[in-house]
Amino acid sequence: MIWILMAGILVGLALSGLYKHFVTDRIMDGGDGMENPDTAFLLDGDHTYADNSALWPVLEGTWESEDGRWQASIGEESGIVLSADGETVLASPLDFTYLRPGKVVWTELEVEERELVTPEGVSLGRIREFGYEAADGEGSGTLELTLERPDESEETVIFQKTQEQEQ
Repeated sequence: MIWILMAGILVGLALSGLYKHFVTDRIMDGGDGMENPDTAFLLDGDHTYADNSALWPVLEGTWESEDGRWQASIGEESGIVLSADGETVLASPLDFTYLRPGKVVWTELEVEERELVTPEGVSLGRIREFGYEAADGEGSGTLELTLERPDESEETVIFQKTQEQEQ
């Protein structure tokens, strides 16, 4: 009886070792060996990589719409301050997830509050979509804000970076 139990344990150990070797080490890796987790993968035209700390320097700084009506100031510590016509309409921490494999052109940016309100309490609308769009070449990306107005119309604001955030 003990010999049957010992044989069962040995077969179980052998099968788990074979499973680890063939399934987890070979098939899941594609047979190329383990990928180095410290290696970053090129993702967009701004030459940022698959970790959030690499995208912060691209986002940090002052951004402005072409007509000058909208401004955004972004800092890793301060989040985002969004202004319209010189008045602050949003001050919020900024969050994003930038960990997808392959070339990423669009990164969704998340703010805690989505309603844009003037200091007088007038609603300018609600953020429907907000993100960073990369393009080929250094510093060529844009911020894109799609705003749903109180009258249910939609406005899209494109921001270009005007200056880098000072460290």
